Amino acid sequence: SFGDQDPRVRYYACESLYNIAKVGRSSCVAHLTQIFDGLFKLSADTDTQVQNGMQLLDRLMKDVVTESDNFDTDGFMPILGERIYVSNPFSRQFLVGWISALDSVPDIDMLQHLPVFFDGLFHMLADS
Repeated sequence: SFGDQDPRVRYYACESLYNIAKVGRSSCVAHLTQIFDGLFKLSADTDTQVQNGMQLLDRLMKDVVTESDNFDTDGFMPILGERIYVSNPFSRQFLVGWISALDSVPDIDMLQHLPVFFDGLFHMLADS
């Protein structure tokens, strides 16, 4: 539904997943790769309503991940690293937001994963 042509469908997909994630919280961590991929695609959406829905779901997913004991940091970082070279400013902001959220978790050592996204961050700075 995140890839539908109709912005209303994309918005309602965000809203529906938000409601599911709010109830299921820790159960969503197992599906984070798919959810993150959808959020990443929606981060470049031009529709304001879709952007608002994506941002609400994004904040909730960050909360869920930062509170979770089951989050697979080693499995997630390559996914983040694959997308770090994106040129869309909204997608870049989305990715930096995830890096910042993960860095705020005391149990996650982001320095260990720095090589995965460090070069991409410098590319972002060079494009500014």
